[in-house]
Amino acid sequence: MKRRITLSMALVLSVVLVSLMSSDSSAQSTRRFTADTGIVSLGANQILRIAVDPTDNNNIYFRRIGYAQGICNSEGVCRHSVSSQTTAIWINQGEIPDTLSFDIPGTGNWGVRGIVTSNRRMVVNAQIIDVETGNVDAIIAILIG
Repeated sequence: MKRRITLSMALVLSVVLVSLMSSDSSAQSTRRFTADTGIVSLGANQILRIAVDPTDNNNIYFRRIGYAQGICNSEGVCRHSVSSQTTAIWINQGEIPDTLSFDIPGTGNWGVRGIVTSNRRMVVNAQIIDVETGNVDAIIAILIG
């Protein structure tokens, strides 16, 4: 009788362990990596360009958020609110381009923010570009993952 209880407990424990292992592998496939530029103030003739080099089985989501300045207190701390949002999606369907880019123009308001989400680790390059001259005024490299 004692042996039967021990075998039953071992069987139940192995079933639980197998279910935990398969649950962990499915959670790993839905993992998301995110790069965020934070809020960037752009001049009237500037854009924020976000560029990535996609890899195999890589799905990329670009998100643009524009902010408007609100009321400021006497110490100079200002409230900001979201004035616009846009999302663009690139789903890998067998073709892998050399580079993908997403331009975020200056809104004339207070600032913009670029967010990239992917199911793979990658390097995201963000550049502030002067539209009139084509000069790159700043470069930010962000590692996803």
